Amino acid sequence: FRSVRTLELFFFNFFSEPRAWSSLSSLQERNTSALFDFMRSRRARRRLLATIYASRLLDYDEQRHMAVFWAKCEAGTYIRTLCVHLGLVLGCGAHMQELRRVRSGNLGERDHLVTMHDVLDAMHVYDSTRDETYLRRTIFPLELLLTGFPRIVVKDSCVNAICYGAKLMIPGVLRFESGIEVHQEVVLMTTKGEAIALGKTCVHSHFT
Repeated sequence: FRSVRTLELFFFNFFSEPRAWSSLSSLQERNTSALFDFMRSRRARRRLLATIYASRLLDYDEQRHMAVFWAKCEAGTYIRTLCVHLGLVLGCGAHMQELRRVRSGNLGERDHLVTMHDVLDAMHVYDSTRDETYLRRTIFPLELLLTGFPRIVVKDSCVNAICYGAKLMIPGVLRFESGIEVHQEVVLMTTKGEAIALGKTCVHSHFT
């Protein structure tokens, strides 16, 4: 590290409550050490902040000096860098031996897992009997990934325009969920329940 402030910035954001964002932002502006430089540009850039929502130590082998920990983090978090920084804080050095992603979005390692053999068998069953049951238990629709977003159902006449980048206006809305706020990310759906696009709202759901 070129300065202690780089280390403070990292651990303040990852392991404490975000209760002083103004001071953290000013610290981020001043700190342009080469540690977070992009290798391709080879010049200092303003780094992006990432958040660790939760973490816990699962196991530690004293003889091998190997620890296993679990972390719930936002997208774009560099766990390898986190391990190196933990070693720097402890004064012993550390590196990442193995990384295992156990969850992504609303999908976990215990849910909806299949092997390539399952896919092959499901396709064989479908080709032989035209039965989609096994195939539908193996390959899931895209909408499964979007179940956590508030839904806005649009008119069929607006679907084509939205697919070409048009904005959704109020006359094109058929129905929507309650509790939608301004600038909230939502999923636009057809009347058949098919996902069209993700978007951000300009008005809240109780604008009337």
